[in-house]
Amino acid sequence: MSTAEKVLAALQPYNLKPGGQNKYRCNSPFRPGSDSMSFSVMIIDDEKGAWFDHRDEIGGSLYDLAAKLGIEVTGRQQVENTKRAYTGIEDYAAAHGVTAEVLMKAGWKEVEYMRRPALEFVTRSGPRWRFLDNKKNAPVYIHKSGYERCWYGLNTAAASRLLKEPQPLVICNGEISTVVAHHYGLAAACVTSGEKAAIPPHLIDELKDFLDDVLNPPILIAFDCDPKGSTAAKGLESQLRAAGFIAHAVDLGLGNGGDLADFCMLYGEAALKVLTSLPTLPDPDSRPTTHFGWSLMHSKDLKNLPRVEWVVPKQIQALGINIIYGQSGVGKSFLALHYALTVAQQSPVIYMAGEGVYGYEKRITAWEIHHKRNRANLYICTGAVSLLDPEEFHAFLQQSESLKPALVIVDTLSRSMVGGDENSTRDMMLFIQACDRIKQHLGCAVLLVHHVGKGNRSEERGSSALRGAADVMIRVSALGDDIAVEFSKVKDESPLPESYFRLLNVSWQENGSDVSSLVFIESERVIQTTDDPLTNNQQKVLRLLNEDFSQGATVIELATEAQSARGSVQRTIRDLLNLGYVQQEQPGAPYLITDPGKAALQRTHDSMTHMTHVTHNGSRDFARKNDESHESLSHVGEIWGETAQETVSHHMSHVSHDSPEQKSMFTNPKSHYSEGL
Repeated sequence: MSTAEKVLAALQPYNLKPGGQNKYRCNSPFRPGSDSMSFSVMIIDDEKGAWFDHRDEIGGSLYDLAAKLGIEVTGRQQVENTKRAYTGIEDYAAAHGVTAEVLMKAGWKEVEYMRRPALEFVTRSGPRWRFLDNKKNAPVYIHKSGYERCWYGLNTAAASRLLKEPQPLVICNGEISTVVAHHYGLAAACVTSGEKAAIPPHLIDELKDFLDDVLNPPILIAFDCDPKGSTAAKGLESQLRAAGFIAHAVDLGLGNGGDLADFCMLYGEAALKVLTSLPTLPDPDSRPTTHFGWSLMHSKDLKNLPRVEWVVPKQIQALGINIIYGQSGVGKSFLALHYALTVAQQSPVIYMAGEGVYGYEKRITAWEIHHKRNRANLYICTGAVSLLDPEEFHAFLQQSESLKPALVIVDTLSRSMVGGDENSTRDMMLFIQACDRIKQHLGCAVLLVHHVGKGNRSEERGSSALRGAADVMIRVSALGDDIAVEFSKVKDESPLPESYFRLLNVSWQENGSDVSSLVFIESERVIQTTDDPLTNNQQKVLRLLNEDFSQGATVIELATEAQSARGSVQRTIRDLLNLGYVQQEQPGAPYLITDPGKAALQRTHDSMTHMTHVTHNGSRDFARKNDESHESLSHVGEIWGETAQETVSHHMSHVSHDSPEQKSMFTNPKSHYSEGL
């Protein structure tokens, strides 16, 4: 039985009678012998409504009435969506836990404004209107041009409550919450028109003058229960503390969108007692901001801001937007997965596999075998979440809350931007705002996997707003047989030098069959000279130019004949040009083998020499086998070697949650980042 049904049943002995749609009248259950039928009840739904005693001029919410009648209340955490159409002032008042009389006593009245039904109320800067029709793409609140923000509720009535009994001043957002809070005995106030923004300096001074007259009580900030409300509350807390107030932002503990009016409606006469016992709202971000992303503070307070923290030292910034970008097939997802599994050894990680979940089990297993670690706290989201779809995005945040991830990876940006245009600054800013909400709501880092543009293969695709918002930008590109990782942007830190990696083939036995996948591992950059032997790929290209295309060939012709990826052939041609082994008479002309190229091809057949390996820290010589290549997969289609010489074969029994190798990874920082990531 719902709360509404229980209340109506309890009022039957008091001559309960219908008084209109969802309205009832009866004698007062609180005055023995009452026969005036001056007690009214309005029911909105099973758990929402209001009551009013017209003789004593008191009233409250449905839950408040249930408590007075000794009825057990269920569903206390339910919060109604107040962004709906209302039939009038009675409907609007009841939805917020009071009666129409309470609003009218506060100076509210039902009017028609701009040919729309509205509630008009007076503020110090002039009237404001709250429309009741919920008209699509139209404002909910409005005021006349030239209106200035002002305090609402900061008056003698609030002062008398503060003087009557020791209690805090409650700053909420919304005039209706202020009126409802006053009705339930709270000293509440709000700033009109943009109450989630920082309070202007002249209103701070006005607040000081007001509180000086009532012994400067503490301030509780009770904003809406949603990410924007939480962020704005912490920003205001910081602003008020900087101004010398004792201020605390509190968590009302309601469902998404719940406000102070909902809180008072739920707890009735106990609202003040419960409010003062609430926990302080946790800081969703280490930096004091309003929900607009800014606040005012003195420069001397900058030293109090926390230093930048890292999920992976100098690579993935905590509470930041981090981006991996590069051409298709270069290994971006393998790098992202390496970050994911590295961080997951100590903290939960959510990996959004937007381009398909199949294949990740093999990749993760290969990583476990090679690194002798398990997948630990890695969670996979089996598909792309549309971050621009409010309902879908909210569902993702709700399901992710309990995991408390340190890192959320979105692979790829385009798959999670359905309905948006990457080249539109407006759409990209909406996407960035969604990423900000993820990091603020979940308290985590966000890592986006993104592509480069077709015309400019060194820069990320789409609007420049993305780079402007990023804290870390990581460019991944093919460099011969290597993969170059460059930190093209690192906010507030010096970027790490360019480093080099490769994809290592790892194989193992599974159910009697050979299974393999690739792992992203550290490598040494190879600087080839004319004294070194040709690589396998270089031999293929030179052999084709020498034997099959004596008049020259384009990259497309060479790739088609070799049945290889065009991008890989292009990189090989570039290396051969640098060595002087091929030439091109003019841009766009076919490539021809040179005499030094023919000599190098012959020399490679005659003998094997040593190759000089140069890293960014220095150089050293060591032998390198000629057949250096990797397994060809659809994910790395630009790698076109014939065989993989370095194959690691293990059984899954080598990977254990309790193995000694596992434990050492947590205690040895050098080992924890053994691959340079």
